[in-house]
Amino acid sequence: MIDETPSEQRQSVRPNKRRKTWPLWLRITGTVVGTALTLLGLLWALQGADLVRIEPIGCVANCEPITEGSIGWLVTGVLAALVGLWLVYVAIRRRR
Repeated sequence: MIDETPSEQRQSVRPNKRRKTWPLWLRITGTVVGTALTLLGLLWALQGADLVRIEPIGCVANCEPITEGSIGWLVTGVLAALVGLWLVYVAIRRRR
């Protein structure tokens, strides 16, 4: 039988303390924000790929609709959707 020193005993206990689940309100908030970001990212990606066209709703200056796709909005939309999906995953996963 191997005797553990006090520092080895503390190290074996610490990982269990780090694995506590998040409070319910934080998981719900993360899920809602992640879902909204995912949907918004998908909209931006579809607009950037020129698959969806939406007229401007409210304008301050001379607003004209974008008539062709945009690589910048496509990339931004895909990244936003991926971050949103990651946030939902982190918020709802169960820690063991």
